Amino acid sequence: MAEILGTAANDLLVGTAENDNVFGLEGNDTLNGSLGDDTLFGNQGIDFFQEAAGNDTIFGGKDGDLIVDTQGNNQIFGNLGDDLIFGGVGNDLIYGGQDNDNLSGDVGDDFLSGDKGDDLLVGVSFASANPGRGELDTLSGGAGIDVFALGDATRTYYLGTGLNDVALLIDFAPAEDLIAVSTTNNLSISAFSLAGIGEGTGIFSSGDLIAFAPGIGADQITIGVNVFPVPIPNT
Repeated sequence: MAEILGTAANDLLVGTAENDNVFGLEGNDTLNGSLGDDTLFGNQGIDFFQEAAGNDTIFGGKDGDLIVDTQGNNQIFGNLGDDLIFGGVGNDLIYGGQDNDNLSGDVGDDFLSGDKGDDLLVGVSFASANPGRGELDTLSGGAGIDVFALGDATRTYYLGTGLNDVALLIDFAPAEDLIAVSTTNNLSISAFSLAGIGEGTGIFSSGDLIAFAPGIGADQITIGVNVFPVPIPNT
């Protein structure tokens, strides 16, 4: 295991093939743990994190960070600042922290928590031909005006295999949150009971369940078409 420390400058910090601890410290740093199950700390500055393999733990630090972790079952904490986080392939736990964050779980069964701030929650991969197919994602907005994405400009997410691909919207706040879809054509909303969870509202596209909001009435759901607050890149 290696311990890699940055400086007060803008550093490029690259780990080894082992399980590393990488500390950005001050400055706007680039952190790459490389192989292994790494722990990365951004600390101060606007940092860029990139991880290619391993089950990693990443702490974004005090400023708005860009975090891209392409593989593994990762735990990612944006902490302070307006963060942009991509979880990658694997079952990820992603916490935006304070401020206004944009979170993408990518491929896998992911848990996304916006926490405080006005957050965008996307459980799927934008690069996928069928985003969300075969995935069971859990999206939690937390405090603030949050957008739960069930589609983008051209596609509806979580289509294809019924209950095997669903977004669970565990704390949708009717007075402030919004569900984003590509189109309301063939979209329906109705009371639904999901085994193991209970009563709530199901959101369907052409009869296929794409999302479930427990404890929420169908008349409390607000739908918006193409309402993403920022452009979303492919990764």
